[in-house]
Amino acid sequence: MRKKVTNLYVLVHALGDLFILNITYLIGHFTSFWNYTQMFETKYLQLWIYLNIIYLMAAQLSGTFDMYRNTRFFTLLSSLIKLFALEVVLSFSYIVVFKDFNETFKLSREVLLITYAGSFVLTGVWRLGFIKIVRMYRARGFNNRKVMVIGAGETAQEFKNMLEHKIEYGYQFLGFFDDAPEKYPAEVRKHILGNVDEAKNYALQHQIDEFFCALPYNEEEKIKELIQFGDENLIRVKIVPDLSRFLTHHLNKVEIDYYGQIPVMTLRNEPLENIINRFVKRFFDIIFSLLVIIFVLSWLIPVIALIIKLTSKGPVFFIQERSGIKNKSFRVIKFRTMYMNDDAHVRQATRDDQRITPIGKLLRKTNLDELPQFFNVFIGQMSVIGPRPHMLKHTEEYSKIIDKFMVRHLVKPGITGWAQVNGYRGETKDVTDMEGRVRADVWYIENWSFWLDVKIIILTIINMLRGEENAF
Repeated sequence: MRKKVTNLYVLVHALGDLFILNITYLIGHFTSFWNYTQMFETKYLQLWIYLNIIYLMAAQLSGTFDMYRNTRFFTLLSSLIKLFALEVVLSFSYIVVFKDFNETFKLSREVLLITYAGSFVLTGVWRLGFIKIVRMYRARGFNNRKVMVIGAGETAQEFKNMLEHKIEYGYQFLGFFDDAPEKYPAEVRKHILGNVDEAKNYALQHQIDEFFCALPYNEEEKIKELIQFGDENLIRVKIVPDLSRFLTHHLNKVEIDYYGQIPVMTLRNEPLENIINRFVKRFFDIIFSLLVIIFVLSWLIPVIALIIKLTSKGPVFFIQERSGIKNKSFRVIKFRTMYMNDDAHVRQATRDDQRITPIGKLLRKTNLDELPQFFNVFIGQMSVIGPRPHMLKHTEEYSKIIDKFMVRHLVKPGITGWAQVNGYRGETKDVTDMEGRVRADVWYIENWSFWLDVKIIILTIINMLRGEENAF
């Protein structure tokens, strides 16, 4: 029954896509010609049929029918982009291949543009809405799958909590099976239904749909037996690996890749390893920094420079060696905000620091002292968004006592970053402050996207306007 319902979901999914495709095709004709008579010409009738055929081909190739209970929105969006990219390619290949047979070169490009642009937007809305409806249906107890978890360790307990929290996934957790229930507190023991060997009979008696194996790696023989048992009894077995020994926090995204036929697990997702993503980020850095230099710094630097020179002795700019990408040092540029002193390169600024000049307090409070770093961005030493670069002394000190500290140097440092918009800026009074900053920076590296950069820029501007408590 559950398989039939799943097949029905896929069918409704496909029919909804096709309905939207055909409706937008009709709209495209009407808005292009203000009537529907053109549709009945031979070349447009053939195009109509072909658009429906290539949808089915593209949907299969893009994996858009591979719907899972835990499908995320960004996964949905990714498959949708693949689907429409394939559709567009196949549509224009049709125009090229059949140009000598039915005058496809004379087809209206406007019709195709409206069809695919409108279809992309409406299909995205439909897909998201459809998943929401299905999850609401499952959250009410329908179309659920009965599952049990083999093993009751920390990873298994977290997985059980996730299943119970994400009720929209449609999994009905029945219990744990573990050979050493005495190891666990009473709250966990009450969910343990028996030992691992007893799990097999339980699975058959209660018609379990899936079981998740969360046994430690040293239980290899038992894991193999469970996989064989599942194969023989048509029960899906899924492995929940215990990676707690390798991951220091639960924000890491683990990915499986194949080197030949050998699966290799990557413990950290790094979007900026992708050359396209790096190109997008660098292109944005160049354009954004160039606009700031031309339209802001061209007149702001002379104004601030004059005020700095009139209020204190010393240079306009403060230049300091800091740690950059791959821990290579570079010279960062800032407006000078302190009186000349011997501790500038070794001691952080603190609240009510007597070294800070009156104009320096204003510059630091509004982040205007950081603006010259757009020159660092333009020449490629920094990015607009990224982990803040630290003094060489701090890099040497903190790298020895804070786990993951050096991971920050996998990407270019930034003028602002995820840590800064989440309150981790200014003085780091103790190791805990720096640990929070590092966690935020590593999260940014593992979750980078262009839109995340845009969000950080907006939040930075908002913080500048309203002022920040830690800005001093």
